[in-house]
Amino acid sequence: MKPWQLSPLLIVSSFSYLAHAETTQSGWIDQLLEKLGASETIDTSEGIDWGVLPGPFANPEQGVGFGMAAVGLYSPADWTPKTPYSTLAIKSYISSTGSYGLGVENRSYLNEDKLRLIGDAWISHSPQHYWGIGKKAAKNDDNKREYNGQIIKLTPKVSYEFLPDRYISLGWDYQHYSQQTLASTNSVSEYKLSNQQSSGISVALEYDSRDFEPNPYSGQLWFAEWIDYKTALGSDQNYTRLTLNYRQYVQLNGNNILAWDVYGQRVDGDIPWYGYAEMGNDERMRGYYTGQYRDRYLLSGQIEWRHRFNQRHGMVTWFGGGNIANKSEQLLSSKFLPTFGVGYRFAFKPRINVRIDYALGKDSSGFYFHINEAF
Repeated sequence: MKPWQLSPLLIVSSFSYLAHAETTQSGWIDQLLEKLGASETIDTSEGIDWGVLPGPFANPEQGVGFGMAAVGLYSPADWTPKTPYSTLAIKSYISSTGSYGLGVENRSYLNEDKLRLIGDAWISHSPQHYWGIGKKAAKNDDNKREYNGQIIKLTPKVSYEFLPDRYISLGWDYQHYSQQTLASTNSVSEYKLSNQQSSGISVALEYDSRDFEPNPYSGQLWFAEWIDYKTALGSDQNYTRLTLNYRQYVQLNGNNILAWDVYGQRVDGDIPWYGYAEMGNDERMRGYYTGQYRDRYLLSGQIEWRHRFNQRHGMVTWFGGGNIANKSEQLLSSKFLPTFGVGYRFAFKPRINVRIDYALGKDSSGFYFHINEAF
């Protein structure tokens, strides 16, 4: 997919003009979103403070689509002002490629954030493309084959704070692929693939001093997670995944935040084709087709400037790069792939942002509509 011919300067200028106009009068966007539940305060007197967010998107893997998210903030029975509000999001989407999905994401903060209950569940039908394993395969469009399948993902996790800002987590990572077809090399016939699944126990250690996970203004995250997929747990293959992530947030002043993120993965063992480290999604290496670049090792980094024009409106801009390789020493010996872009932010609830990002990669681009910051 060729990059869309849009000027980042034009986009930034448009964001600035919109924000200036909104400081003098309430715009129709504000009025519409207020009817859908947007507000500058949080009211959990009835249990959950709900809001509904519809919006378009366009990205390399799904084409043009439309999504809907119901976002709720709630306070458990033991909530205190020192504890972040818990969040529940129900998301759905449909796109021009025939993909559709329904997901639930929950973050519960209990006992003054000493205990966290985290769970994501997704079911989706995703016509996609597969290039093979490795950077060389990804660069050759002759390797591109159409893939179709239904995917179920479950990732429940419990985190316990054993020292201030230090957590240990135990979870389950489950993926099930069914109704799979993969176009053959002649692009006419299709091979039917057997149902496949991965099931593994995850263990993680993290240092998390972020002031609010969905939209941090300050703090750090040091995260290390090990997932062991075993046939004894229902997995079709035995393999492991190690993920390392470092993030930091610096509030330069009342309206400006600088954030950066370094992310790495290693996958080892009898790896299924869908189990490799994949580059490109709405969080990092934005602008790339998810899974076009996949291999045993992945390394990426990004830095993002976040500016708030007023209480409701803001913008971001970022740049970064990433690489994949079969061996760790190859990650730094070949040229990194770039990513950069700009985004608009609308504060739907206090510290809960609607995120609209336009990203450019190497020979690809993406337009993302999501809730909360990318990282």
